[in-house]
Amino acid sequence: MWIEGVAITALAALVFVVHPYGNLTHHPYWADESWVALLSTAPLSRWIGLSSSTPLGWLLIVHAAPVNRDSLRIVPLLFAAGDVVMAYLFVRSLPWKSAGVARFTGTIAGAAVLLAPISLIRNDLKQYTADAFFTLAVVTLASRAEAHRSRTTLVQLVVASLVAVVFSTVTAFVVVAVMAALVIVELTRRTERRIRDVLLAAGATAVAIGIYFALVIVPHDSRALRDYWRSSYLTGGLPHELVVAWQRFTERAPRLAMPTAAVVVLLAVGAFVLVRFKRRALALTVLLLWVEMIAVGVLGRYPFLDQRTSHFLLVFSLTIAALGAAGLIVASASISRLLAVLLTVVAAVSFWRSAEPYVRRRTIPNEDVRSQVEYVARHRRADDVIVVSLQSSYAFGYYWPGAVNSFSVDHTGHNSNGYTSMVTNLPGVEYAHSARTADTIDAIRRAVTLARSHAGAGRIWVIRTHYIGPETRAWRTAFDRFGLQPRILRVGMEPLLEIDLSPPPST
Repeated sequence: MWIEGVAITALAALVFVVHPYGNLTHHPYWADESWVALLSTAPLSRWIGLSSSTPLGWLLIVHAAPVNRDSLRIVPLLFAAGDVVMAYLFVRSLPWKSAGVARFTGTIAGAAVLLAPISLIRNDLKQYTADAFFTLAVVTLASRAEAHRSRTTLVQLVVASLVAVVFSTVTAFVVVAVMAALVIVELTRRTERRIRDVLLAAGATAVAIGIYFALVIVPHDSRALRDYWRSSYLTGGLPHELVVAWQRFTERAPRLAMPTAAVVVLLAVGAFVLVRFKRRALALTVLLLWVEMIAVGVLGRYPFLDQRTSHFLLVFSLTIAALGAAGLIVASASISRLLAVLLTVVAAVSFWRSAEPYVRRRTIPNEDVRSQVEYVARHRRADDVIVVSLQSSYAFGYYWPGAVNSFSVDHTGHNSNGYTSMVTNLPGVEYAHSARTADTIDAIRRAVTLARSHAGAGRIWVIRTHYIGPETRAWRTAFDRFGLQPRILRVGMEPLLEIDLSPPPST
């Protein structure tokens, strides 16, 4: 038993080795992270109305994390470690011919999830590693429910599924696939009592999740978020949608450290291994989940195979592919141990060559509102005005010393995360309400008017982040409109702009 504990602990601990842990705990939050970090500071009573793109359970974990404000990335890293452990336990729990073989195959699955590029690039303050964790937890319990066909295991699966959806909304897709697969398989077995139990479990799960979605998810669905993902849906009708789906799959396959053909073959082998181990419902789940995700992509309800939002699907598929690889190695050992060793070495070397460029690589964008805020907080005079862009407003509220923030549901449709915030205890701050040129010009106009209303006029500080293309031109247009010549201050990874409106000294 101690060998098991050592293996699991080692795999989990390696997550903090293959990721740039020290850098991640000091690097400033980029735009998408900052609005998660700031939202976790909001009153709990506001979370439901503001959580259109962040699960309630995930917010609760971030809120309760016993770390300083710049170290919250420990949360996704802990879930990344959980992904590795769950992949190990899922494969390890299958009825292999010996405990040693089970540990070996579990290690293959855990190592695959640990080192795949899709895992190594996922360490920002978002819920995606938690999505993968709860996905693997649900399928592991589904495996147990199929192996031990009792009401107790079904109840455990139902309860875990309901809890998982609160912490990871996308796990609902997995639960639907799992329950549908269990129902289909039990119907083929024609065991009346078991069919009734499974139907009751599936029905209870559907009702509970339906109520949760009706009360929490659907009323706070964000049109702006759907518009943001519009290009990631599957549109155009058959067969074009299937062609696009395949193209995206081939683009994502390298993130699994395998060629596309290898992923497909190993997925099929993994499903075959599940069938051989009398886990037919789990084998069917693999197919149903992919069909389901294609369907919701066609319906425009969820982006298909975006590497962030489909992280749960990719990690689950990687685990099944790793199971397939492990099954081939174990089968080859019955022919020749030397052959099994050679297959293991070749697979390990090939996988490592694809993974190595991503080890300890920081992929988080170099966005740095924190340095801008710290500089302005140190140098701002009483009559100075601060202009804050939409995307920087969240980090501004999070990093400004002693900030008291207000939170509002975004009804404009300009903001994909569904809410806006303002610092209420800091005078002289003007916000750009969107990235549009008109709103940018309006923010500068208000700032200039306010600054010039003060005796002698002062300075305007412009804090921006996450701006590209049209927004860059919008700021340039706004400055030109009022004849402003900002001075660029290199205070961190992103520049801070200072505009001095004071009159030149008389001669």
